[in-house]
Amino acid sequence: MVIDSSRRGRLPAALAGGHRSDGLHGITPARPMTKPALDLTGTDGLPFDLRARTADRVALLYFGRTRCPDVCPATMADLAAALGELAPDVRAHIRVVFVSTDPARDTPAVVSRWLHHFDPGFGFYGLTGPFDRVQAEARALGVDVEEPVTGTGGPLESAHGGEVLAFGRDGRLALRYPPGTQITDYIHDLPVLVAEGAP
Repeated sequence: MVIDSSRRGRLPAALAGGHRSDGLHGITPARPMTKPALDLTGTDGLPFDLRARTADRVALLYFGRTRCPDVCPATMADLAAALGELAPDVRAHIRVVFVSTDPARDTPAVVSRWLHHFDPGFGFYGLTGPFDRVQAEARALGVDVEEPVTGTGGPLESAHGGEVLAFGRDGRLALRYPPGTQITDYIHDLPVLVAEGAP
């Protein structure tokens, strides 16, 4: 059995209380955070600096793995579906960044092939790197990541956070989206985040 720390379900993006005063559907971060550089490896095998590659763009950061049976592919599919509903001029200012929490199996080539199933050219980036660095970067952002291990029955077991972290165009963490966030929540919020950073 594969164990993920988050389960796919239809949860409201806003926690208790329902509607936020600013009308957005994501969760306000508990503490301010700036976009990390990450300094991992892209699917092209070259160094990838998150800050530089997503400068002046909304960055949707997600830690997961390609062998995840549920929440990871569902989240990528939901993000692709949401982006597909946005106007091209809004979509041009958004990037999705997938960071593998299983770098021993998720080589750049594996991640590239996996993301190809979801990204119809909207600008999805896939990153890999040493597990200890990925774990440290994730935990610094409040995302729990554990190293995948082989279970007693043989299949891979893994625990990783299922949140999508939305960084605004100013490089600050703007919103967190839990697993099960509705596609319509992303469709509503993303144009607002893009507009907030417009010159």
